[in-house]
Amino acid sequence: MESVECSSCHQKFNDATLLSLHQEYESCLTSNVEYIDYTCPICNKIFYDPLVLEIHVNEEHDQSSVHTTSDSLYAQELARREQMSSQYERYKQDVASAISYEDLPEDDDAQIARLLQDEENAQSFEEFQNRYGGSTRTFSERARWNLDKIFKKNLISQDKYNEYKNKLDEMIANPYERAESRSTGLIPILSRLPLGNLLNRSLCRPGCDHMSSTWLDQGWACGYKNFQMLLSSLRLDPQYSTHLFGQQVANQEIPSVSHLQRLIEQAWAAGFDSAGREQLNKQLVNSTKWIGPTEVMACLAHLNIKTELLDFYQPKTNDKQTAYRYLFEWIRNHFQKGDGNNAIHPLYLQHEGHSRTIIGYEQFRAGYIRLLIFDPSTPKADINKFCVNPNDKAHIFRRSLQSFQKPVYQILVVRGLLRPDEREAAKQVRSIRVPFPNS
Repeated sequence: MESVECSSCHQKFNDATLLSLHQEYESCLTSNVEYIDYTCPICNKIFYDPLVLEIHVNEEHDQSSVHTTSDSLYAQELARREQMSSQYERYKQDVASAISYEDLPEDDDAQIARLLQDEENAQSFEEFQNRYGGSTRTFSERARWNLDKIFKKNLISQDKYNEYKNKLDEMIANPYERAESRSTGLIPILSRLPLGNLLNRSLCRPGCDHMSSTWLDQGWACGYKNFQMLLSSLRLDPQYSTHLFGQQVANQEIPSVSHLQRLIEQAWAAGFDSAGREQLNKQLVNSTKWIGPTEVMACLAHLNIKTELLDFYQPKTNDKQTAYRYLFEWIRNHFQKGDGNNAIHPLYLQHEGHSRTIIGYEQFRAGYIRLLIFDPSTPKADINKFCVNPNDKAHIFRRSLQSFQKPVYQILVVRGLLRPDEREAAKQVRSIRVPFPNS
């Protein structure tokens, strides 16, 4: 669905209902509007009012399990929230009754991924975790379940369904990631965007690719997708390329989810992250178990690549909308250490229920910092639209300080190669808590 724009302040909204809520209840802002956005950290939807985001979280993700918005907003604007909630609920019912999938492209992986993501977002976050994160369903069973679902909704033809079903095991076992997931050349496009009211922009190495979830691995593989994004950058760095996978994966190819599962199990067998191995019942291959930064650390350490895992806790402050300013400043300082866009590798970002990849930041002349993030839940169709019209579609990568509301965030940083005397210690995965400023 194309965005709509407020004629008074030129803010863009995902749909006409959000625009009408904005016009009815908000005073239009005429300055710095580009900076004001609120992003759901679970499903990546963008909102321009924290209360609309709050309503979305309550209705779609179960606020009792997902604490993403400031508690103080309830007391401050409860009456307004109730009015919005009522209108928003009517809007969702209208949309649900009007949706037709018959006009979608017959075999468009990106559209399929978007459908599956929307359906998952309708589940509570707790159920979402139980259903996929701790699921006993195998990779093959989950992929076949996804395939049956998209076929029943007439998103693929009978012939395409039969083709996928017959070669499903082969597709899963393929050591290379599918082209339907991978988008290349995005960093150079972002680097050429006009600065406008920005003071500066800094990005990771230009070889970092975006990996979107597809029907084959939708719903549980975000950790693997972010691992792939990190590897897409490392594989082109001479310091690391000779340590990555040997001859198993060609230099220009990205390892598939199933191949990464095998590599992590190899790291476990070599004694890396024994505790994590036990927590995941000693088995990843052909499973739909979620992974996080500790599994990535173990796998990279086994390949002799040194990493560091940092914990950023939410400070106790009355201003929860800006509590993670110190995290944003750390990220800015990290990317500023690079030599232009050619030295810094992306950062693996983990928080409750999801992981993403930080590819850089933008800083406004007024001092505000905005992160640039690759999210595996962003469909490739949206990435393609950005490539065609980057100035209007760059918002899909931009995340403001206000969207960071989780109690803790973890960042995985690549720190070079392990020395021989460091390898044994690297088998024990540990994190470091980053202190609050002036503490």
